[in-house]
Parts: sequence; C-alpha cells; structure tokens
Amino acid sequence: MTLKQLLSAALTYLDLSDAVLDEQDALEVGQVKLLSKCAEFALDETAAEYLPILRSEKLSASGKKIDNSLFSLQPLRVKKVGREGKTRKFRQRADCVEVEEDGEYEVEYTALPSRAQTLGSEVMTALPVPEKSLALGVCAHYAAVTGRYEQSRVFRQMFSEDMRALMRKSGVMWQ
Repeated sequence: MTLKQLLSAALTYLDLSDAVLDEQDALEVGQVKLLSKCAEFALDETAAEYLPILRSEKLSASGKKIDNSLFSLQPLRVKKVGREGKTRKFRQRADCVEVEEDGEYEVEYTALPSRAQTLGSEVMTALPVPEKSLALGVCAHYAAVTGRYEQSRVFRQMFSEDMRALMRKSGVMWQ
C-alpha cells in the first residue's frame, strides 16, 4: 500500500476529507504533514512492538565499531553478530555496534522501516498488514497529538487488537 492509501484510510476513520491529499506538495501541507508523521510513528510502532523487520547484512567494522550509518535500515535491536561462521560478542550502542576487532561481520538485526518520501511511496512492513490496521495506528497517534485523547484511546485499543491478531495469525513471536 502507498502512503497516500494509508493516509486516505486514516482520514476516513477520522471523518476528515481526503481531498487535501490531491494538492501539489501535499506532504508540506500542515494536516498532511502531521498525518504522515503519525504514519511514521505507527509504522515504527508496528516494527518495534508487533511485526519486526528482520535483516541480515555484511558490514565492516572500523575502530572496533560498526557505525549505524552503514546499515541499510535504522537498526532497532541487534540480535546476532558473526564472523567466519562463528557468533561473536558485541555491544549495541545508540550510534554503533561495538565488536572485538576490525573486519567484516554478518549482522542480524531488527529494523525500523524506511521512510516514505512521497505520497506514492510504498510503506514498509515486515508482513502484509491490512490498510485498516495501520490506519487505526495513524489515527491513534493523530488523535493524541490533536488533543482528542478519548478518541486516541479507542483507536489505540483497536490498533493493538488488530496487530495482536495479525501476530497470532502469522505465527510471529517476539524473542
């Protein structure tokens, strides 16, 4: 699904017009800009709490550190670091992963999704997630930041229930 489809669904749930999505430079318009930020929050929450985006990459350490900028996606939690077929000790820091020595490593990690750059960009999730479910997450964040706390609570509960059901259905278990 595209960012525009997600935001359109969220606007429907919020009982707001989606005509604003058709404007040129819509991502710079106040309401759409706020909604797209809420979509980022909902997608990050989906990856962090419900459906992890798993990645494995070969990365180089320099100064006994693998800088976060080397990862193709922003690492959330490094699960395993290996070299020459063996698991190696590591320590995850806010800006890097510390390893025992310089060289090439195979790093397994969970990640935050990439950011949609335009309304036509596809949103990133680990598994196909129904548009309705993600839209509820967007609505929960939007209602919270616009001061509609009771509405936010209801959207959050619906979003959480949908995501837990999707986790059960897909067999995803957090470690």
